[in-house]
Amino acid sequence: MNLGFIYAAGAAITWGLVYAIDQRILSSTFPVTLLFFNSLVTAIVMLPVMLFDHGSIKTLLSSGKATLTLLIVSLLLAALANFLIFSGIKLVGASSASIIEISYPFFVVLFSLIFFPAVPNTYFFIGGVLIFVGSAIITYFH
Repeated sequence: MNLGFIYAAGAAITWGLVYAIDQRILSSTFPVTLLFFNSLVTAIVMLPVMLFDHGSIKTLLSSGKATLTLLIVSLLLAALANFLIFSGIKLVGASSASIIEISYPFFVVLFSLIFFPAVPNTYFFIGGVLIFVGSAIITYFH
């Protein structure tokens, strides 16, 4: 079995647990507070890893203005996405928020097509549309 699939499945399982826990946390706190502590703990946990990985930091920082711009945009969008999902979990619950959020592969295909020279095949479009429609059906009838 492909290691990438194992990692992706592990991420799906982990995110399921995280969303359930976050729903409990968000019943008594604001999304921005959870986002702050999430980011703080991530930085603390990853600091030792980054201290031993000078090469990739140096490569990233010397990769050019375009890549650094994309890095900054990606980090800002990730922070916004986390804030939005935390807010969604707080307002509609983990189950509903995760069903809506799972439509993101549709947007990955769309934005890859619009912003980058990626040309997805027909199966990506069909899968993306099915995920989006499935999420809409579950959300509407939930």
